[in-house]
Amino acid sequence: MPQKRRVVITGIGATSAVGVGMESLWNALISGQSGAKLCDTFDMSGFPCPFVAQLPADQLDIKQFVPKSYRKATKVMARDIELAVAAAHEAVKDAGLVTKSHEPVDGKVTLPANRMGCQIGAGSIAAEENELTVAFASSQTAEGEIDLGAWGSSGMQNITPLWMLKYLPNMLACHVTIIHDCQGPSNTITCGEASALLSIGESMRVIGRDAADCCLSGGVESKVNLMGVLRQFYSKRLATASLSDDPAGVIRPFNPSATGGMAGEGGAILVLEEMESARARS
Repeated sequence: MPQKRRVVITGIGATSAVGVGMESLWNALISGQSGAKLCDTFDMSGFPCPFVAQLPADQLDIKQFVPKSYRKATKVMARDIELAVAAAHEAVKDAGLVTKSHEPVDGKVTLPANRMGCQIGAGSIAAEENELTVAFASSQTAEGEIDLGAWGSSGMQNITPLWMLKYLPNMLACHVTIIHDCQGPSNTITCGEASALLSIGESMRVIGRDAADCCLSGGVESKVNLMGVLRQFYSKRLATASLSDDPAGVIRPFNPSATGGMAGEGGAILVLEEMESARARS
């Protein structure tokens, strides 16, 4: 049955290996610029592909993408969450929306909080190995094996109490909804590469059934970490390349001679709005 309420895209926000925002991505696309390069956060020499598609660290200061009152919460944001929060910030700005994130003095926002929803596709957030090292080390036997009994009794005591809040897939949407005060329907979709498209479909249905007038929707993930690369390595998805190769030429999607993929990070958040609601504020 066709939807009675039409849905349009009014804002786009992106985070990718070529920068934050749609302008950086668009300029890279039209100039043929690649974001592939040597990894600058950990040693990739033991893997078949030494290159990653990684957003430069100096281009994402997450505190610049959240209200001052929310900066303390950035301490429990995994990389995936930071990328999603930055993309959502860019999308809201692109759409010309005023949300709670702007901390408006008069309290006036573009849409009532209960008319804004959020559906985001997320991946398997990989824990940072330095946060697990002490816990694993204290659970080892003399032979170097992990003792599950010691892990349960003492190893887990060496993990920060807020560890789980940093790595649950639904935390991307959680932080975005809190920052922008989206009190409408919220959901997280974890279906691999299909997650982002499924989240957009979910947002369209939410708006179509008049449960919201606007939704932040899309998908974000980072695989540029040791655990993420290990997953790709053991599933035999990494391309074969050497340091002498041109990073931009390693990945050739749909090419029969392609040897595999490359660890990367990024994503996009869209602002989806009911058409008449969008027209009314234009």
